[in-house]
Amino acid sequence: MRVLAGIILCFLVGQGFTFCNVPLGMMFGALFTVIILKRVGIFVTSMPGSITVIQLSLGISIGMMFRDFSYGEHHQLSLFFALLLLCLSLQFTLSYFWCVRRLGWSKEEALLGAVPGAMAAVLALASHIKTPPQKIVISHSLRLITLTFLAGYFTRGVSTDVLASTPAVFFSGHNLLWLVGMVVAGYITGKFLARLHFPAPYMITSLICAAALHTLSSQPLTFPDLFNQLSMVLMGIVLGHHFTPFSMAEFGRHLWSSAQLVLIGVGVTVFMAFITARLLDYPFPVLMLSWVPGSVESMSFAALALKADASFVMANHIIRMLLIHTVPAMVLFRKRQMRVD
Repeated sequence: MRVLAGIILCFLVGQGFTFCNVPLGMMFGALFTVIILKRVGIFVTSMPGSITVIQLSLGISIGMMFRDFSYGEHHQLSLFFALLLLCLSLQFTLSYFWCVRRLGWSKEEALLGAVPGAMAAVLALASHIKTPPQKIVISHSLRLITLTFLAGYFTRGVSTDVLASTPAVFFSGHNLLWLVGMVVAGYITGKFLARLHFPAPYMITSLICAAALHTLSSQPLTFPDLFNQLSMVLMGIVLGHHFTPFSMAEFGRHLWSSAQLVLIGVGVTVFMAFITARLLDYPFPVLMLSWVPGSVESMSFAALALKADASFVMANHIIRMLLIHTVPAMVLFRKRQMRVD
C-alpha cells in the first residue's frame, strides 16, 4: 500500500510538472518528489521490478514502430557506430587523464569515474577492487541526472496529455491478445538474457518480440502512451534514489569534481554530434540523445517525446552498454590472471 501511495503521489506531481510544460515532466516530478521527501524524513519506496516494467514498456513501444521502419534510411549504420566508438574513446580518455592529473584521483578511482555510464557495472568493479564508491557514485549520479535534464531540454515544448482517453482499439480482443503475447515473450526471453548479464535485457527482447509480432498482425496495434508515462514515473523514482543515500555535505564535497567530469563528457558529445551532423546530414538532437553517456531508458523516453528515431537512439545506447559492461569483466579477468602468475 505504501508503494502504491508513493507512485500515486509522484504521478500527481509529475502531472503538475507536465501541465507547467516541464520537459519529461512525469519523470522529473517523481524524481524531485523522492529527493525532497527524503530530506524531510519520508522515504518513497520503489515498486519491485520497476526496471523490468520500464524496459518492457519502452521496448514494446519502440519495437512496434518497426512495422513501418525503412532500413534504407540507415545505410550508414556502420559509420554511425564507428563514430560512436570514437566518441566513447574520447569521453573515457579525456575524463581518465583529467581525474589523474587535475583531480588527483588514484588510477583505480579514475578508471571508475571515467567510464561513460553503466553505474551498475562500475559499482561491481568498485566493490571488487575495494575502492571507496562515494565519490564514484556521486559523480555518476550527477552525470545521470544532468544528462536526463539535457534530454528534457531537447524535448522542450513537447508535452503529452497523460490523462487523454485510451484509444478504443486498445481494448479490442485482437489488440490485447497481441500485446499480452509481446509482454510474455519479451519477459521470458529477457529472463534468459538477464542470466547472461546483458544490459537492459528486457528492453532488448521486448523490442525484438514486438517488432516481430507486430508484422504478423493483420492490422496495426495500439500501445497507449499512458503506460510510457507511468513508466517515466517509475524511472523518476529510481533516479531519485541515486541521491538519497548521501547527505548534502557529502554531495557538496564531491560536487565540483563531478561537475567537471560531466562537462567533459557532454563537451565531447556535443563536438562529435555536431561534426557528424554536419558531415552526414543527420539531426543533431538525435545524435546527442544517442551518444551522451546517460541512461538508455531516459534517452529513449526523450526520443519518444521528440517523435525522433527512438530505435536508432536505443541501438546506440545498447551497443554502448554492451561495450562498457565488458570493461569490468576484462579488468577482473586480468587481475585474476596476474594473481595466478
